[in-house]
Amino acid sequence: MIAKKTAHVAAGIGAGALLFAAAALPVHADPAGGAFGTLVGLGSDTTQDVLNGIASAIPGNLVASYDATGSGTVVTRAGGTAIPRANGSGAGVNLLRVAIGQTGSASVSTFSSGTVSVETAAVAGQIDFARSSSGAGSNVVAGGVLTYVPFAVDAVTYAVSPTSVLPKDLTKDQLISIYKGAIDRVAYKTGEASQLLDKTDSVPAGYTSVGITTYIPQAGSGTRSYWLGQVDISEAQISNNTFPNLKATDLGGAPVQEHKGAALVTGNAEQQKATIVPFSIAQWISQANGKVTDHRANAQLGGVTVAGTLQTPTIGSGTSYALNPNFKAYNRTVYNIVPSKYADDPNSVIRATFVGSNSAVCQQTAVIQSFGFGTTTDCGDTTIRAYAPSEATIAATIPASAQVGKASTLSAKVTSFGNGGGTLTFKNGSTVLASTTIAKGQDTASAQWTPAASGGMDITTEFVPNLAGVGAAVSPASPITVSAASVPAPAATSIALTVSKAPTAGKTVTVTASITKPSVAGTVTFFDGAKALGNPVTVAASAKTASTTFKASKLSYSIRAVFTPATSAAIASNAATTVKVAKAKAAVKVGKVKAGKRSATVAVTVKVSGVKAAGKITAKVGKKKVGTGTVKNGKATLKLKKLKAGKNKVTFTYGGAVLVAKASSSKSITAKK
Repeated sequence: MIAKKTAHVAAGIGAGALLFAAAALPVHADPAGGAFGTLVGLGSDTTQDVLNGIASAIPGNLVASYDATGSGTVVTRAGGTAIPRANGSGAGVNLLRVAIGQTGSASVSTFSSGTVSVETAAVAGQIDFARSSSGAGSNVVAGGVLTYVPFAVDAVTYAVSPTSVLPKDLTKDQLISIYKGAIDRVAYKTGEASQLLDKTDSVPAGYTSVGITTYIPQAGSGTRSYWLGQVDISEAQISNNTFPNLKATDLGGAPVQEHKGAALVTGNAEQQKATIVPFSIAQWISQANGKVTDHRANAQLGGVTVAGTLQTPTIGSGTSYALNPNFKAYNRTVYNIVPSKYADDPNSVIRATFVGSNSAVCQQTAVIQSFGFGTTTDCGDTTIRAYAPSEATIAATIPASAQVGKASTLSAKVTSFGNGGGTLTFKNGSTVLASTTIAKGQDTASAQWTPAASGGMDITTEFVPNLAGVGAAVSPASPITVSAASVPAPAATSIALTVSKAPTAGKTVTVTASITKPSVAGTVTFFDGAKALGNPVTVAASAKTASTTFKASKLSYSIRAVFTPATSAAIASNAATTVKVAKAKAAVKVGKVKAGKRSATVAVTVKVSGVKAAGKITAKVGKKKVGTGTVKNGKATLKLKKLKAGKNKVTFTYGGAVLVAKASSSKSITAKK
């Protein structure tokens, strides 16, 4: 038998004597209807009220904290969808894990709707932080995507009913024995100290015994997790019914909600004398002081004897209770859990609100203490990281080949929890080739890339997610060969010739080339056979013709033209065009005549335009030749013989030349007798 001296049991103790007057409540359980905060939090019942108080103290609707109890769902964003009202620290962190994609789905405990399953796509963006009265425990991991940010210290003790006969100065060992069922009864007698009994103890003479009912809060509660750790019990042992005395439902069959005393006063009056449940001292103080609705049901807090000294949980009375600074038996840090991505971002609202001793939350020391919590020197610390990021997988589609100057499509399909979107970057080593965005709700995106240089490459695809719980990913390298740019075929051109009308020897001939070409400049060179006819003629980009002139010095030409472009276009030339040149016309003029005896000396001029006349000239009277001469530089002198005395009609005929046609002229010449 284990005996503990406690206050004597008074006959007829009244519940009314233990009631406290409730003051007006200064904070709301949830944000006012229609009001939505910037940062949304759910989770722990223990810290819901102090967070509500902090939210009220920080201006601008920065923090919106939703209670653990109430309706089964809440709408946290304007135009948003309903999400489960997470009831407890574990439920809050599970909801946050799903919302940031750290896990694709999880079960979330609620107060009025049982346990519900949620998936990332349904709750992403609807919650920003989770309230927690327990630490990360075995979930701590380097590089974790959730940061447990401490903001206050809570103390926990046990609570008993207002008619309890259980001692209120229990030791930690006794509490362990009670919760493990080794101490299962308490014996009481009016005017005497109660005595704890184990399974083998007999009830002392004159005492009455009652079985102890050991309550634990609902699954997912941070207080449940903390208390079980203190009394050396695991959830696995509860699942295996190792300690059948532990009850998560009260004697009326309702779930035991943390920090509410209702379970202690279920059952009959005798059973109520030995009910016990862990209770947050801060919550008890908040309710006693009228800061929040009083759910204690007149529950009384017990003290803990440590090393022979009783540590009482509170100081003060009435509506002015405070945490006893000397109570150290069961102290715990309480946290706001935020995505590490934003805790580390110097520009994030989450960091400004929760991280560092100068953060908006850590500055509210008076509010924290008014709700029965203690302050902590590590408020705002970001050391504790938990939960590894979920993995994203990338299936990249990279072509095996590409060409300089020609756009290629790079694409990838990303599989991740919630398909929250993100950024895709395609790289060759450290060089960024292209990037694109995967929209929320989509899993595939592509980007265009135009190679600037030829050669081999190994392209990797990097994914940076939008959701803070999804890890970045890099695909295996995809080899690609980039070939040199193809040389475009030159633009087609053509050329045609026209020659001035009736070309004649000694006259200027004009040859015109008509060019079909793109808008490029160039030159046109005219040829007679292989010989160029003058210098190349410059052709402007807009010009379509080019011409050259030459003096005809022979009777036949084989002319062609060649267009040479200044930029990329085809060289054009025509097939040789034969140009026939007419002989120049000559004019014979008989000049001065010197008559002699049946003879005469005659000066004759042969005129040809553009050509110096040369050749022979013959004089005839009828068919009779009377003289000949040689034309030099267009002039000749003929000596006529065998003329008859008197008048003679002499015809002077120029025999022509290579470039000059024949011509003649007649003149009457009188010879002497």
